[in-house]
Amino acid sequence: MTVKPGVSLVSVAAALILTLIPLSAVAQSISGPMTVQRIGNPAFIAPDFKVTDFNGKASGLAGAYGGLLIEQAFLIGAGGYWLTDTSHDRDLWYFGFVTGVYVHQDRRIGAGFKMLIGGGEATVGQRFTYLEPRRTGPATPVTVTSLYHSGIFVFEPEADVAVHLTGHMKLTGGVGYRLTGDPYHGYYNAYDSYGHNYLHGVTGSIGLQIGSGL
Repeated sequence: MTVKPGVSLVSVAAALILTLIPLSAVAQSISGPMTVQRIGNPAFIAPDFKVTDFNGKASGLAGAYGGLLIEQAFLIGAGGYWLTDTSHDRDLWYFGFVTGVYVHQDRRIGAGFKMLIGGGEATVGQRFTYLEPRRTGPATPVTVTSLYHSGIFVFEPEADVAVHLTGHMKLTGGVGYRLTGDPYHGYYNAYDSYGHNYLHGVTGSIGLQIGSGL
């Protein structure tokens, strides 16, 4: 740069600064302020209650699930449930790996889909009445209870809606279906004459996710 006589270095520097100021203002207006948003992997636990069809009767299942919500979208965890109204001829429990995906976690109401894959045990009692012949007089009706008890495989998909209550709590509700399998497929106590499994059932659930950074 050549400085003409009579022009001071201070004047040249001032002219350069005045030239650069508008350029920096334009660049800032184009790019805008830069913000950094941290995406965490919050851990949570969710007490859960289900209403389900079990052996042709509406029943309750209590339990819980929990795990990590990776990048506020992908669930990896575990869960388990047990029948609340058990008896010697009526019982069910199962647990397993839980995975799923959630959307709109940054909004008041979000949605998701999760599934449990695992196993447990089931007991089902079926009553049968037959006529016992007698040597004299009419036959006598006799009622017996036949028990089915076995280990089972469980696959339970569920669609959920989540309502954000606070930054540490969500209320969830969902509808799903419990599919089961066992080593004695076709055993008459677990299946009716049409092949329907008494252990299958629609589920409706309500839960409360509790954790940090939800």
